[in-house]
Amino acid sequence: MTDGWTRVLAEGPGDLQAMLLQSVRADLRAAFDALARDDASRVAYLAHRLKGSARLAGDERAVALCASLEKAAQEGDIARVRLLLMQARRAFDIALRARDDTTN
Repeated sequence: MTDGWTRVLAEGPGDLQAMLLQSVRADLRAAFDALARDDASRVAYLAHRLKGSARLAGDERAVALCASLEKAAQEGDIARVRLLLMQARRAFDIALRARDDTTN
């Protein structure tokens, strides 16, 4: 996961970097808020957005994880959504930390 993020965030224009980071963090927060309200359709929408961010970064593992999250949310499987959302947050946190390590 980190190679794609490193490339996109290190080589992309500064405004792209800031927008992508802000978008991922905001979407993750919003997905957890939606989960707390049992709003599976909102989680599905946000999972779709996160999947796009992962695709932009060239992270096929995160793309697959977000696709599974989106599908589980569309099916209303809240227990699976909770598990997959925690895994997605962990995966994005690792990638973003790796990005911070390469820029500092």
